[in-house]
Amino acid sequence: MPDYDIINNLCNELKITLSELMDGEETENNSVRVYDDQQILDLLRRTQELEKQKITMTGVILIIMGVALQALSHTLGGSDVKDFFSGILLGLSIAEMLAGIYVIGKEVIRK
Repeated sequence: MPDYDIINNLCNELKITLSELMDGEETENNSVRVYDDQQILDLLRRTQELEKQKITMTGVILIIMGVALQALSHTLGGSDVKDFFSGILLGLSIAEMLAGIYVIGKEVIRK
């Protein structure tokens, strides 16, 4: 989704209203609009904020799952098979935490 701040400039260049842009057609004289331009811009802004929050929440969940897997890996051990599965869980936990850090870092840099 493009940045909602440029929508007004786009409408000015195209010489159309925001309602026409969102509807995809020109407004007829007898049509009735139940929303105005400010409502549409507010909706676009909120949608962008929710998308950013969703990405950040995904990163946090990955980190939490990585910590949980790491705790689980420390409970296993004692035999060769258990040590093997403990190592696999430890590797997965590190990979998940790194993926979560990457997702959050990428979102922070984009802001």
